[in-house]
Amino acid sequence: MQAAKLPFSAGLQWVQAAFALFKKQPTALLAITFIINFLSQILIILPLIGLPLFIVSIPISSLIMVTACRSIDHHNKVIPAEWIQPLKKPAVIQRLAIIGFLYASIFVLITFIAFYPTLNALSHEDMQKISRLLSDPESKLTLNDIPSFSISIFQYVLWAALTFLTAITFWNVPQLIGWENMSVKKALFYSLVASWRNKLAFIVYFSVWGILFYVSQYLLTDLLVAIGLPLMLVAFVIQILVMIIAVSMYCGFYSSYIAIFGKPDVRAIQP
Repeated sequence: MQAAKLPFSAGLQWVQAAFALFKKQPTALLAITFIINFLSQILIILPLIGLPLFIVSIPISSLIMVTACRSIDHHNKVIPAEWIQPLKKPAVIQRLAIIGFLYASIFVLITFIAFYPTLNALSHEDMQKISRLLSDPESKLTLNDIPSFSISIFQYVLWAALTFLTAITFWNVPQLIGWENMSVKKALFYSLVASWRNKLAFIVYFSVWGILFYVSQYLLTDLLVAIGLPLMLVAFVIQILVMIIAVSMYCGFYSSYIAIFGKPDVRAIQP
Protein backbone atom coordinates (compact mmCIF):
# COMPACT_ATOMS: atom_id res chain seq x y z
CA MET A 1 0.00 0.00 0.00
CA GLN A 2 1.16 3.53 -0.80
CA ALA A 3 1.27 6.34 1.74
CA ALA A 4 0.50 9.80 0.38
CA LYS A 5 2.89 12.67 1.01
CA LEU A 6 0.84 15.69 2.07
CA PRO A 7 1.67 19.37 2.65
CA PHE A 8 2.04 20.76 6.16
CA SER A 9 -1.43 22.33 5.87
CA ALA A 10 -2.91 18.82 5.90
CA GLY A 11 -2.45 18.81 9.67
CA LEU A 12 -5.06 21.55 10.00
CA GLN A 13 -7.36 19.73 7.57
CA TRP A 14 -7.16 16.60 9.74
CA VAL A 15 -8.32 18.60 12.74
CA GLN A 16 -11.21 20.11 10.76
CA ALA A 17 -12.19 16.65 9.47
CA ALA A 18 -12.05 15.28 13.02
CA PHE A 19 -14.54 17.87 14.29
CA ALA A 20 -16.76 17.27 11.23
CA LEU A 21 -16.80 13.54 12.01
CA PHE A 22 -17.57 14.20 15.67
CA LYS A 23 -20.59 16.32 14.70
CA LYS A 24 -22.09 13.37 12.79
CA GLN A 25 -22.62 11.25 15.90
CA PRO A 26 -21.44 13.13 19.02
CA THR A 27 -23.53 11.10 21.46
CA ALA A 28 -22.23 7.76 20.20
CA LEU A 29 -18.61 8.89 20.23
CA LEU A 30 -18.89 10.40 23.69
CA ALA A 31 -20.54 7.21 24.96
CA ILE A 32 -17.87 4.87 23.62
CA THR A 33 -15.13 7.14 24.98
CA PHE A 34 -16.80 7.10 28.40
CA ILE A 35 -17.04 3.29 28.33
CA ILE A 36 -13.40 2.90 27.32
CA ASN A 37 -12.24 5.32 30.04
CA PHE A 38 -14.42 3.61 32.64
CA LEU A 39 -13.01 0.18 31.81
CA SER A 40 -9.48 1.61 31.81
CA GLN A 41 -10.00 2.98 35.33
CA ILE A 42 -11.14 -0.46 36.47
CA LEU A 43 -8.03 -2.07 35.00
CA ILE A 44 -5.72 0.46 36.65
CA ILE A 45 -7.00 -0.24 40.17
CA LEU A 46 -6.71 -4.04 39.85
CA PRO A 47 -3.81 -5.30 41.97
CA LEU A 48 -0.72 -6.69 40.21
CA ILE A 49 -2.24 -7.37 36.78
CA GLY A 50 -4.15 -4.09 36.45
CA LEU A 51 -1.39 -1.81 35.15
CA PRO A 52 0.03 -4.35 32.62
CA LEU A 53 -3.47 -5.03 31.30
CA PHE A 54 -4.13 -1.31 30.98
CA ILE A 55 -0.90 -0.79 29.04
CA VAL A 56 -1.55 -3.57 26.52
CA SER A 57 -5.19 -2.52 26.16
CA ILE A 58 -4.37 0.99 24.89
CA PRO A 59 -3.89 0.00 21.20
CA ILE A 60 -6.98 -2.24 21.42
CA SER A 61 -9.07 0.67 22.68
CA SER A 62 -7.58 2.89 19.99
CA LEU A 63 -8.55 0.44 17.24
CA ILE A 64 -12.11 0.13 18.58
CA MET A 65 -12.46 3.91 18.66
CA VAL A 66 -11.07 4.44 15.16
CA THR A 67 -13.22 1.63 13.79
CA ALA A 68 -16.24 3.35 15.33
CA CYS A 69 -15.20 6.52 13.50
CA ARG A 70 -14.90 4.56 10.25
CA SER A 71 -18.33 3.04 10.81
CA ILE A 72 -19.94 6.43 11.47
CA ASP A 73 -18.18 8.01 8.49
CA HIS A 74 -19.17 5.20 6.13
CA HIS A 75 -22.76 4.65 7.25
CA ASN A 76 -23.49 7.99 8.93
CA LYS A 77 -25.14 6.00 11.70
CA VAL A 78 -24.16 3.97 14.76
CA ILE A 79 -23.34 0.30 14.16
CA PRO A 80 -21.65 -0.98 17.36
CA ALA A 81 -21.36 -4.53 16.00
CA GLU A 82 -18.83 -3.27 13.43
CA TRP A 83 -16.60 -1.64 16.01
CA ILE A 84 -15.08 -4.87 17.33
CA GLN A 85 -14.92 -6.77 14.03
CA PRO A 86 -11.18 -6.20 13.49
CA LEU A 87 -10.47 -7.79 16.88
CA LYS A 88 -11.98 -11.05 15.66
CA LYS A 89 -9.20 -11.60 13.13
CA PRO A 90 -6.61 -14.22 14.14
CA ALA A 91 -3.75 -12.89 16.28
CA VAL A 92 -4.86 -9.24 16.08
CA ILE A 93 -5.36 -8.87 19.84
CA GLN A 94 -1.97 -10.47 20.52
CA ARG A 95 -0.24 -8.11 18.08
CA LEU A 96 -1.95 -5.09 19.58
CA ALA A 97 -0.92 -6.23 23.06
CA ILE A 98 2.70 -6.41 21.88
CA ILE A 99 2.41 -2.90 20.45
CA GLY A 100 1.03 -1.64 23.77
CA PHE A 101 3.97 -3.15 25.64
CA LEU A 102 6.50 -1.74 23.15
CA TYR A 103 5.00 1.73 23.27
CA ALA A 104 4.95 1.82 27.08
CA SER A 105 8.54 0.52 27.27
CA ILE A 106 9.84 3.10 24.80
CA PHE A 107 7.97 5.90 26.58
CA VAL A 108 9.52 4.92 29.93
CA LEU A 109 12.95 4.70 28.27
CA ILE A 110 12.81 8.14 26.65
CA THR A 111 11.52 9.68 29.88
CA PHE A 112 14.46 8.14 31.72
CA ILE A 113 16.92 9.34 29.06
CA ALA A 114 15.57 12.89 29.06
CA PHE A 115 15.43 13.32 32.82
CA TYR A 116 18.37 11.11 33.86
CA PRO A 117 20.68 14.05 34.71
CA THR A 118 18.10 15.37 37.17
CA LEU A 119 17.47 11.95 38.70
CA ASN A 120 21.19 11.24 38.88
CA ALA A 121 21.71 14.42 40.90
CA LEU A 122 19.42 13.14 43.67
CA SER A 123 20.85 11.12 46.53
CA HIS A 124 19.91 7.52 47.22
CA GLU A 125 17.88 8.62 50.24
CA ASP A 126 15.97 11.16 48.17
CA MET A 127 15.15 8.52 45.55
CA GLN A 128 13.85 6.21 48.27
CA LYS A 129 11.54 8.96 49.54
CA ILE A 130 10.19 9.59 46.05
CA SER A 131 9.68 5.89 45.45
CA ARG A 132 7.87 5.48 48.77
CA LEU A 133 5.65 8.48 48.08
CA LEU A 134 4.62 7.13 44.68
CA SER A 135 4.16 3.48 45.65
CA ASP A 136 2.58 3.73 49.10
CA PRO A 137 -0.69 5.73 49.23
CA GLU A 138 -0.62 5.60 53.04
CA SER A 139 2.88 6.96 53.31
CA LYS A 140 3.22 9.81 55.79
CA LEU A 141 5.69 11.59 53.54
CA THR A 142 4.52 14.80 51.94
CA LEU A 143 5.70 16.66 48.89
CA ASN A 144 7.57 18.99 51.22
CA ASP A 145 9.78 16.05 52.21
CA ILE A 146 10.99 15.70 48.64
CA PRO A 147 13.98 17.90 47.82
CA SER A 148 13.53 20.48 45.10
CA PHE A 149 15.26 19.84 41.80
CA SER A 150 15.39 21.67 38.51
CA ILE A 151 14.69 20.43 35.01
CA SER A 152 16.25 22.39 32.16
CA ILE A 153 14.45 23.63 29.06
CA PHE A 154 16.70 21.34 27.00
CA GLN A 155 15.42 18.30 28.92
CA TYR A 156 11.80 19.27 28.26
CA VAL A 157 12.54 19.85 24.57
CA LEU A 158 14.40 16.55 24.29
CA TRP A 159 11.55 14.69 25.99
CA ALA A 160 8.94 16.38 23.77
CA ALA A 161 10.92 15.61 20.60
CA LEU A 162 11.43 11.95 21.48
CA THR A 163 7.80 11.61 22.54
CA PHE A 164 6.66 13.15 19.23
CA LEU A 165 8.82 10.73 17.21
CA THR A 166 7.49 7.80 19.21
CA ALA A 167 3.88 8.93 18.82
CA ILE A 168 4.04 9.31 15.04
CA THR A 169 5.88 6.00 14.71
CA PHE A 170 3.00 4.16 16.42
CA TRP A 171 0.26 6.48 15.10
CA ASN A 172 -1.16 4.20 12.39
CA VAL A 173 -0.06 0.85 13.79
CA PRO A 174 -3.39 -0.29 15.36
CA GLN A 175 -5.26 0.46 12.12
CA LEU A 176 -2.65 -1.29 9.96
CA ILE A 177 -2.78 -4.37 12.19
CA GLY A 178 -6.56 -4.45 12.58
CA TRP A 179 -7.64 -3.30 9.13
CA GLU A 180 -4.79 -4.50 6.90
CA ASN A 181 -3.90 -7.56 9.00
CA MET A 182 -0.20 -6.64 9.05
CA SER A 183 2.40 -8.13 11.33
CA VAL A 184 3.87 -6.01 14.11
CA LYS A 185 7.12 -5.36 12.22
CA LYS A 186 5.38 -4.51 8.96
CA ALA A 187 2.86 -2.22 10.64
CA LEU A 188 5.62 -0.35 12.48
CA PHE A 189 7.57 0.05 9.25
CA TYR A 190 4.62 1.35 7.22
CA SER A 191 3.50 3.65 10.02
CA LEU A 192 7.01 5.07 10.50
CA VAL A 193 7.54 5.70 6.77
CA ALA A 194 4.09 7.25 6.31
CA SER A 195 4.43 9.47 9.38
CA TRP A 196 7.95 10.59 8.53
CA ARG A 197 6.87 11.56 5.01
CA ASN A 198 4.18 13.74 6.62
CA LYS A 199 6.14 14.93 9.65
CA LEU A 200 5.41 18.63 8.99
CA ALA A 201 1.68 17.92 8.80
CA PHE A 202 1.90 16.05 12.10
CA ILE A 203 3.74 18.96 13.74
CA VAL A 204 0.91 21.27 12.68
CA TYR A 205 -1.67 18.68 13.77
CA PHE A 206 -0.29 18.28 17.30
CA SER A 207 0.33 22.01 17.64
CA VAL A 208 -3.32 22.79 16.85
CA TRP A 209 -4.57 20.30 19.44
CA GLY A 210 -2.12 21.65 22.00
CA ILE A 211 -3.35 25.19 21.40
CA LEU A 212 -6.99 24.10 21.66
CA PHE A 213 -6.40 22.34 24.98
CA TYR A 214 -4.44 25.29 26.36
CA VAL A 215 -7.04 27.86 25.32
CA SER A 216 -9.95 25.80 26.69
CA GLN A 217 -8.36 24.90 30.00
CA TYR A 218 -6.59 28.15 30.85
CA LEU A 219 -7.45 31.21 28.78
CA LEU A 220 -11.16 30.48 28.47
CA THR A 221 -11.38 29.57 32.15
CA ASP A 222 -9.83 32.88 33.16
CA LEU A 223 -12.14 34.74 30.78
CA LEU A 224 -15.32 33.10 32.12
CA VAL A 225 -14.26 33.73 35.71
CA ALA A 226 -13.40 37.34 34.87
CA ILE A 227 -16.88 38.05 33.49
CA GLY A 228 -18.38 36.84 36.76
CA LEU A 229 -19.78 33.38 35.98
CA PRO A 230 -20.12 31.02 38.98
CA LEU A 231 -17.11 28.73 39.45
CA MET A 232 -19.28 25.60 39.33
CA LEU A 233 -20.72 26.67 35.98
CA VAL A 234 -17.28 27.51 34.63
CA ALA A 235 -15.95 24.11 35.69
CA PHE A 236 -18.90 22.35 34.05
CA VAL A 237 -18.53 24.27 30.78
CA ILE A 238 -14.78 23.69 30.60
CA GLN A 239 -15.18 19.99 31.38
CA ILE A 240 -17.68 19.55 28.55
CA LEU A 241 -15.49 21.50 26.14
CA VAL A 242 -12.36 19.53 27.02
CA MET A 243 -14.28 16.28 26.60
CA ILE A 244 -15.45 17.34 23.13
CA ILE A 245 -11.90 18.27 22.13
CA ALA A 246 -10.53 14.97 23.49
CA VAL A 247 -13.09 12.85 21.64
CA SER A 248 -12.55 14.87 18.45
CA MET A 249 -8.83 14.19 18.81
CA TYR A 250 -9.69 10.47 18.74
CA CYS A 251 -11.49 11.17 15.47
CA GLY A 252 -8.22 12.67 14.25
CA PHE A 253 -6.68 9.20 14.30
CA TYR A 254 -9.18 8.29 11.60
CA SER A 255 -9.04 11.52 9.58
CA SER A 256 -5.23 11.43 9.38
CA TYR A 257 -5.22 7.74 8.44
CA ILE A 258 -7.65 8.06 5.52
CA ALA A 259 -5.82 11.16 4.28
CA ILE A 260 -2.55 9.23 4.11
CA PHE A 261 -3.68 5.71 3.18
CA GLY A 262 -7.20 6.27 1.81
CA LYS A 263 -10.51 5.00 3.14
CA PRO A 264 -10.35 1.30 4.11
CA ASP A 265 -12.67 -1.11 2.36
CA VAL A 266 -15.40 -2.42 4.68
CA ARG A 267 -14.63 -5.94 3.53
CA ALA A 268 -11.00 -5.51 4.57
CA ILE A 269 -12.08 -4.81 8.13
CA GLN A 270 -14.42 -7.75 8.47
CA PRO A 271 -12.85 -10.98 9.77
